[in-house]
Amino acid sequence: MIAQVVLSLLLGIVLLYAWAQYRRSPIVTILSCVVSLMGFYFVWLPSHATRVAEFVGIGRGADLVLYVWACISLVVLLNLHLKLRTQHELLTKTALFTYLARLMSSLNVKFRDEAGG
Repeated sequence: MIAQVVLSLLLGIVLLYAWAQYRRSPIVTILSCVVSLMGFYFVWLPSHATRVAEFVGIGRGADLVLYVWACISLVVLLNLHLKLRTQHELLTKTALFTYLARLMSSLNVKFRDEAGG
Protein backbone atom coordinates (compact mmCIF):
# COMPACT_ATOMS: atom_id res chain seq x y z
CA MET A 1 0.00 0.00 0.00
CA ILE A 2 2.85 2.40 0.81
CA ALA A 3 4.48 1.73 -2.56
CA GLN A 4 1.19 2.41 -4.33
CA VAL A 5 0.84 5.77 -2.59
CA VAL A 6 4.44 6.77 -3.34
CA LEU A 7 4.15 5.72 -6.99
CA SER A 8 0.83 7.53 -7.27
CA LEU A 9 2.40 10.73 -5.92
CA LEU A 10 5.25 10.46 -8.42
CA LEU A 11 2.86 9.81 -11.29
CA GLY A 12 0.73 12.74 -10.14
CA ILE A 13 3.79 15.01 -10.26
CA VAL A 14 4.55 13.81 -13.78
CA LEU A 15 0.95 14.44 -14.76
CA LEU A 16 0.97 17.98 -13.36
CA TYR A 17 4.32 18.82 -14.95
CA ALA A 18 3.20 17.47 -18.31
CA TRP A 19 0.00 19.50 -18.15
CA ALA A 20 1.98 22.65 -17.28
CA GLN A 21 4.07 22.14 -20.44
CA TYR A 22 1.05 21.85 -22.75
CA ARG A 23 1.78 25.12 -24.59
CA ARG A 24 5.32 24.13 -25.44
CA SER A 25 4.61 20.63 -26.67
CA PRO A 26 1.03 19.43 -26.84
CA ILE A 27 1.91 16.03 -28.30
CA VAL A 28 4.42 15.25 -25.55
CA THR A 29 1.90 16.44 -22.95
CA ILE A 30 -0.83 14.18 -24.27
CA LEU A 31 1.50 11.18 -24.44
CA SER A 32 2.82 11.87 -20.94
CA CYS A 33 -0.70 12.15 -19.57
CA VAL A 34 -1.75 8.89 -21.22
CA VAL A 35 1.30 7.06 -19.87
CA SER A 36 0.79 8.55 -16.39
CA LEU A 37 -2.85 7.52 -16.34
CA MET A 38 -1.91 4.01 -17.47
CA GLY A 39 0.67 4.01 -14.69
CA PHE A 40 -2.03 4.92 -12.15
CA TYR A 41 -4.20 2.11 -13.49
CA PHE A 42 -1.48 -0.52 -13.25
CA VAL A 43 -0.24 0.70 -9.84
CA TRP A 44 -3.68 0.29 -8.32
CA LEU A 45 -4.66 -2.82 -10.30
CA PRO A 46 -1.40 -4.77 -10.77
CA SER A 47 -3.23 -7.96 -11.68
CA HIS A 48 -4.43 -6.24 -14.85
CA ALA A 49 -0.80 -5.54 -15.82
CA THR A 50 -0.17 -9.27 -15.56
CA ARG A 51 -3.20 -10.02 -17.73
CA VAL A 52 -2.04 -7.58 -20.40
CA ALA A 53 1.49 -8.99 -20.21
CA GLU A 54 0.20 -12.54 -20.69
CA PHE A 55 -1.95 -11.36 -23.59
CA VAL A 56 1.05 -9.90 -25.45
CA GLY A 57 3.28 -12.88 -24.64
CA ILE A 58 5.26 -11.59 -21.66
CA GLY A 59 5.09 -13.61 -18.48
CA ARG A 60 4.68 -10.99 -15.75
CA GLY A 61 3.20 -7.53 -15.49
CA ALA A 62 6.40 -6.22 -13.91
CA ASP A 63 8.35 -7.34 -16.97
CA LEU A 64 5.87 -5.60 -19.25
CA VAL A 65 6.22 -2.36 -17.29
CA LEU A 66 10.02 -2.64 -17.42
CA TYR A 67 10.04 -3.23 -21.19
CA VAL A 68 7.67 -0.35 -21.86
CA TRP A 69 9.73 1.92 -19.59
CA ALA A 70 12.92 0.98 -21.46
CA CYS A 71 11.29 1.73 -24.83
CA ILE A 72 9.96 5.09 -23.64
CA SER A 73 13.39 5.97 -22.24
CA LEU A 74 15.05 5.18 -25.56
CA VAL A 75 12.56 7.37 -27.43
CA VAL A 76 13.20 10.22 -24.97
CA LEU A 77 16.97 9.86 -25.38
CA LEU A 78 16.64 9.89 -29.17
CA ASN A 79 14.48 13.00 -28.97
CA LEU A 80 17.01 14.75 -26.74
CA HIS A 81 19.84 13.75 -29.07
CA LEU A 82 18.04 15.16 -32.10
CA LYS A 83 17.24 18.41 -30.29
CA LEU A 84 20.85 18.76 -29.13
CA ARG A 85 22.08 18.14 -32.65
CA THR A 86 19.71 20.80 -34.03
CA GLN A 87 20.91 23.29 -31.43
CA HIS A 88 24.53 22.50 -32.30
CA GLU A 89 23.88 23.12 -35.99
CA LEU A 90 22.12 26.39 -35.19
CA LEU A 91 25.03 27.50 -33.01
CA THR A 92 27.48 26.64 -35.78
CA LYS A 93 25.50 28.67 -38.33
CA THR A 94 25.24 31.60 -35.92
CA ALA A 95 28.99 31.57 -35.28
CA LEU A 96 29.72 31.42 -39.01
CA PHE A 97 27.31 34.26 -39.73
CA THR A 98 28.87 36.40 -36.97
CA TYR A 99 32.38 35.68 -38.26
CA LEU A 100 31.43 36.55 -41.84
CA ALA A 101 29.65 39.73 -40.74
CA ARG A 102 32.72 40.89 -38.80
CA LEU A 103 35.00 39.97 -41.70
CA MET A 104 32.88 41.92 -44.18
CA SER A 105 32.73 44.85 -41.79
CA SER A 106 36.52 44.94 -41.36
CA LEU A 107 37.09 44.56 -45.12
CA ASN A 108 34.65 47.40 -45.77
CA VAL A 109 36.51 49.65 -43.30
CA LYS A 110 39.91 48.78 -44.86
CA PHE A 111 38.56 49.37 -48.38
CA ARG A 112 37.22 52.81 -47.38
CA ASP A 113 40.56 53.76 -45.80
CA GLU A 114 42.51 52.70 -48.89
CA ALA A 115 40.08 54.44 -51.22
CA GLY A 116 40.63 57.69 -49.38
CA GLY A 117 37.13 57.83 -47.89
